[in-house]
Amino acid sequence: MPQGPPPAAAIAARADGHLKVAVSGEIDILSAPQLRVTLEEAFSDGCRVVEVDFSGVEFCDCYGLGVLLEARRRAADQGTVLRLVSVTSPLVQRLLHHRYSGGPARPAPRSEQPKDSLILSSLI
Repeated sequence: MPQGPPPAAAIAARADGHLKVAVSGEIDILSAPQLRVTLEEAFSDGCRVVEVDFSGVEFCDCYGLGVLLEARRRAADQGTVLRLVSVTSPLVQRLLHHRYSGGPARPAPRSEQPKDSLILSSLI
């Protein structure tokens, strides 16, 4: 597993029913619980859209993926849109690509998202 700075996940901004969560570092068995808590806080805020910025994430394993799946389920239950944006790490891109081949993580509409975002609404 890559060694890097300690992970961090924090609510970065709220505006007009949108909430942004900034995540950095490595999301693994040790840090995934922190991401889970931050996302639970984000969902309890009652926002229509929760955007998770992964631009600072260098690594994500199956534990981090599990947290994203839980968040997707909660978002669906609440009628909230969950967006994963700025996935810049090749390792994280590969994890999402291989796990969801066939397109369940689909590009977000350009009119609503940055071009590097994903909507996690169809992940199982």
